[in-house]
Amino acid sequence: MKTWVVVADAARARFFSVEENPGAHEGSQFAPSGAVPAGALVEFKDLSHPDSLKKASEMASDAPGMSSVSGMHSKFGMDEKVTPKEEEAIRFAKEIAEHLKHEIASYDRLYVVTPPHFLGLLRADLDKAVHDKVVGELRKELTHFPAEQIRDHLPAQL
Repeated sequence: MKTWVVVADAARARFFSVEENPGAHEGSQFAPSGAVPAGALVEFKDLSHPDSLKKASEMASDAPGMSSVSGMHSKFGMDEKVTPKEEEAIRFAKEIAEHLKHEIASYDRLYVVTPPHFLGLLRADLDKAVHDKVVGELRKELTHFPAEQIRDHLPAQL
């Protein structure tokens, strides 16, 4: 059973496969010396979204405008429904969801590691077939950690 782990935030997504080699031991023909141990994470893809790292002032050309209602003498500010920074996070969540959908035949199970807010954005875009393969979620920011430390945060039976 092929398991993938995606570790993401609004600016970066790392894709790992969980090494499978049940029953093999170091030095055998099934796990030659220096082989990756069973259960280890092997990174195979790293996506980045540099626009999410920009300052909000670099993303928007100016402040929200002013408006008035006919018959009233006062004006009021127009607030943006979605900030430019949030829009970039939404865009990247869609990109990750599309990649997972496109590669759905490559994995049987999926584990998602992402901060809580970004997890909500990602869930909103996951295809039902991809969502059905999700076996667990971890609401943490771990994109900058090495694979060994990320593995320490995941369930042992993964």
